[in-house]
Amino acid sequence: MNSKPIQSAFLAIAATVTLVAGAVSPALARANDPAKEAKKTDDQSDKAAQKRYCVQGTSTGTLMPKRECHTRAEWIARTGVDPVKEVQKN
Repeated sequence: MNSKPIQSAFLAIAATVTLVAGAVSPALARANDPAKEAKKTDDQSDKAAQKRYCVQGTSTGTLMPKRECHTRAEWIARTGVDPVKEVQKN
């Protein structure tokens, strides 16, 4: 048996892996982009502002619970109670 074809195939695979790894490394290095991190922080604060808090209670004349959901600002405007601080008390 001749081992030349096996060695050639091995070298070709090794060269391909080396080239691919070299090409991917710079792309991975750019993953820590400060602009993207700042955008994520802004998106998280937007999501926090849009987070809805729900209260479940019963109404007179029915056994079905009623669920009422509003954002934090809406709860404060409607009831004068901050739902985040109310939950922290309990």
